[in-house]
Amino acid sequence: MKASGSFGGIACCVALLCGALLAPVARAEAVPSPVCSWAGETDQRDVNIGAPDSDAFYWLSPLVPASGQEMRITGSYPQARYFSFHLYNETGEALGSIYDREIEPLAGSANPFLAKVRKGSGEDYEVTVRYEAPPADPAANTLYAGAPSGAPALLVYRVYVPDNPNEPQGSVPYPQITAASEGGEPLVTDAACSTTPPAFGSVVWQAFAEGDWPEGLPSTPVQEAEPEPRWQRAFGSRLGNQQNAYLEAVISHRYGQLVVIHTRAPTFPNTRAGQPPYEPSQLRYWSFCSYDSGGEALVGCEADYHAAVESHKLTYVVSDPAHRPADATAADGVTWLPWGAQEGAQIVYRNMLPAADFPYAAESITSPEQSAAQVMGAYYPTAVYCSTATFEAGGWKGCFRAAGSG
Repeated sequence: MKASGSFGGIACCVALLCGALLAPVARAEAVPSPVCSWAGETDQRDVNIGAPDSDAFYWLSPLVPASGQEMRITGSYPQARYFSFHLYNETGEALGSIYDREIEPLAGSANPFLAKVRKGSGEDYEVTVRYEAPPADPAANTLYAGAPSGAPALLVYRVYVPDNPNEPQGSVPYPQITAASEGGEPLVTDAACSTTPPAFGSVVWQAFAEGDWPEGLPSTPVQEAEPEPRWQRAFGSRLGNQQNAYLEAVISHRYGQLVVIHTRAPTFPNTRAGQPPYEPSQLRYWSFCSYDSGGEALVGCEADYHAAVESHKLTYVVSDPAHRPADATAADGVTWLPWGAQEGAQIVYRNMLPAADFPYAAESITSPEQSAAQVMGAYYPTAVYCSTATFEAGGWKGCFRAAGSG
């Protein structure tokens, strides 16, 4: 979730669900609620809005401010690469976030994102949401929603790369949300579940990703597309993940049949291969994804552990299936991304949680005036347009020579 236009679709869901949540929150007794703690999931599989990543899963809960109350989130650390809680206001601006390593465990438990958990230790936590301005010295495991204004805040639970791909929530129960008094007295506990979202058309988007852009159609200008793909860091993205930085490039078929990306690959903890998330690495997670021309709906995504890495180098090819080079395969050291049945597209390079001694991440770009290439050095994803024939004849080097970048 990162695109600036993403809040509209999610805001509709929040508005519909706030009325249902108001009733149980306002009760004065410590009673269970039939309402799920999480009001549905938004991800790449069906609810393809808000520029999801194919290895990221999001669950939403609109929180209605109530004077004299706070929210308690209790759960178990998921078996995953990363997780977090983000809090947003009604316009999609982040009020704050807390992620896995920052969440202190309950007594008798340990945090598996910091170190190996000893046998017999629990893996449980509790996070509090308070309706007040953040103090100068924030409390541990606490998010601050600001003074009650009547407008709902949106709580988002994120999980990236669950160890078991069939268990998006990380093979643990959903976190449970309890409304409590400021003194800690439980008032209402919502169920540890998530409502099933309506079908938004994954079949439609799959067909779009597998489609080809017909050659020979009149070319129309694509906003911001240039003869050489140019990467810029996105600043101020609504509903963005505060632990991610995003490089974006707009591409257009008017300049070529495909785009070739070449760069040095940052190291990462390959949790799907059994490495722990606390394994020392340059980035916690990275991925390249293609989106529709508006930069909101996912077309395709290939993350770090899926990418073909040779001698610490990466080569991605972005094309429609008709123009995919025969040698654009993992066996050839190439990772392929679908362009989608569209003239223009947007490519996003995510960088998450760089190590303190790794200055070449997108997070190091602190203003739009900075040169991404200069900041990121060998880790900058250089990109050029190319033809299928040129790539098949000379690979990425042939494409870069043909573009004058070799």
